[in-house]
Amino acid sequence: MTIGAALTQLRAALGPDRIVEGSNERALAGQDVFTIGGPVAAVARPTSVSEVQQLVAVARQHGLALAPRGGGMSYTRAYLTADPARTIVVDMQSMTAIREINPRDMYAIVEPGCTWQALDEALAGHDLEVPYRGPVSGRVATIGGGISQNAVFYGSGLFGTAADNVLGVEVVTGTGEVIRTGSLAIPGGSPFLRHFGPDLTGLFTADCGAMGLKTAIVLKLRRRPALRDAVSFSTAALPTVLDFIERLGIEGIASQITAMDVRLQQERIAQAGWGDKLRHTGKLLTGGGSAIRKLGEAAALARAGMASSPGRGFAVHVFLEGLDAADCARQAERVGAIAGELGLQSSNAAVALAMVRTPFGPVTGLGGAPGERWVPVHFILPHSRAAQGMALIQAVLDENAAEIATAGIKVRHLLANLGAGAITLEPMFLWRDRLTDLAYATIAEQGGKADATSTANPAAEALVSRLRRTMVERIDAIGAVHTQLGRQYPYLPRLAPETAALFTALHRTLDPDGVMNPGVLGTPALPPAKGDAP
Repeated sequence: MTIGAALTQLRAALGPDRIVEGSNERALAGQDVFTIGGPVAAVARPTSVSEVQQLVAVARQHGLALAPRGGGMSYTRAYLTADPARTIVVDMQSMTAIREINPRDMYAIVEPGCTWQALDEALAGHDLEVPYRGPVSGRVATIGGGISQNAVFYGSGLFGTAADNVLGVEVVTGTGEVIRTGSLAIPGGSPFLRHFGPDLTGLFTADCGAMGLKTAIVLKLRRRPALRDAVSFSTAALPTVLDFIERLGIEGIASQITAMDVRLQQERIAQAGWGDKLRHTGKLLTGGGSAIRKLGEAAALARAGMASSPGRGFAVHVFLEGLDAADCARQAERVGAIAGELGLQSSNAAVALAMVRTPFGPVTGLGGAPGERWVPVHFILPHSRAAQGMALIQAVLDENAAEIATAGIKVRHLLANLGAGAITLEPMFLWRDRLTDLAYATIAEQGGKADATSTANPAAEALVSRLRRTMVERIDAIGAVHTQLGRQYPYLPRLAPETAALFTALHRTLDPDGVMNPGVLGTPALPPAKGDAP
C-alpha cells in the first residue's frame, strides 16, 4: 500500500477537511520551536475518540507513524520522528471540549486540545482551579501536551508537575483500544480518585505520546485562592539564591519561586514592547487590592521597564496565595525574614505582580530580541545537588568560552523550585540566527515581533546543540531528571536493565506495531514500511 492509499482511507473516514496535505502545513508540522525536520506526510485533525481509533487502524495497516501534537511549543523534538515522510502528525487542537466540571467531587474532564488558559477561565466561574494551573505558555499550550510532556510552572512549588494533578485518563492505545484509568476505569463509576489499585494513570503521563493518544484527561480541582500576591528580592550570589529557594520550598510557603538572571529579565521586558507593558498595566489596574496599591504596581512596572540592568545577579520572585490580604502579608513577612537572614535585598516586584495578574500572557518569547534565536536546556535536581549542577553548567561554559564569544552567544539562567525537595536549573542560549518558521508564525499570531529577514547561522546553532548535549551528559551523570523528554533527553538508556525491560514490555503490549510516536523516550524507530514503498 502507498501513503496515498492511506490518506484516501483517512479522508473517507474523517472527512477531507480533517486531513491536511498542504505543503506549508506539512512543513510547519515537521518543525518545533528549535528544530526543522522534514515535511510530514499529512496532518490529521480528529474531533472524536472514534476518529482517533480510525487513525490508529490506518496507521497500523500501512505502517505509518502517529505523532501527537498540541500547541507545538516543544523544543525537544517531542513530535519530530526520524521518518517524517511516513508520519502523520495528529493535531489534537480540534478536541477542545470541557466535558465536565464537577464542583462537588472536585474534578474536571477535558479533551486534550483544550488550552490551560481556556480551562482556567472556565473554572474561574465556579471559583475553582487546577492546583497546577499551567505553563507560562498556557495561552497556546494544550492540556494534552502538558500532561504528555509533564509541564511545570504555575503552582509547581506546592503542587508539583502537570502529571501530579491528573486523576485519570482516557487514551487510545496502539492497538486501537480505549483504556481508562483510575476510578474512571469503573463502568458507571466516578473519576474522582486516581489510585484504585495499581497506578495505571502514570503510564500515560510524561510519556510524550509513546503509550497512546490521550482523548480525555481528568484533573483534580481546588477552591481558588481568595488572594494572590508576590514579593521580589535580588542578590548577586548564586549560593544565596539556592539556599533561599531551598528554605522556602521546605517551608512550603510559596506556590512558585522563580529566580531570573537579571539580564534575562531586563531583556524580556524590553522585548515585550510598550504595547504588552500597557496591557499588563491594565491588568494591574483592574486586579485585586486598593486603588492606591494598583496605581503603585502599574508605576512600578513602568519603572522596571525603563530601568537599566543592575548587572550580574538574580531577581528572585516569590508567588504567594492566601485567604485574605492579612494572610498574604503574614507569608510575605516570613519570606522577607528568611531573605534578610540570607542577605537578599527587597526589590521591585512589578514583574512578578504582572505575572500574577496575567499568568497566561502572549507567547512571544520564542526568540530573543529581534534577530535573535532562543533555546533552553533544563535539569531537575534535589537541593543537595543543585550547587554541583550549576558548577557543571558553568564548567561547560568556561571550557567553550572562546567559541561562545566568537559566535556571539549569550547565556542566561532561570531557576525554579519544584515541590519541597527539588529545583529546576535552566540555562538559556540566545544568538543571532533565523528562527524556525513555526516560531515566526507563533510569535506573529501572538502579536509579537521577530526579524524574519535574519540569516541562518548554522555554525552557532551547531555549537549551541553541542553545549546542550554536553551539559545533559555531565549533569545527568549526577542524577538529573527532566520533563519534556522528547528526543532531547535520554530516558530508556538511563534506566536500570530490569526497569528498562519492564517499560519495553509494557510499551510493546500497548503499541505492538510501533506506530505511536516511534523513537521518543528511546523507543524503537518506525518499522520498515508494509507493502509498496511510498
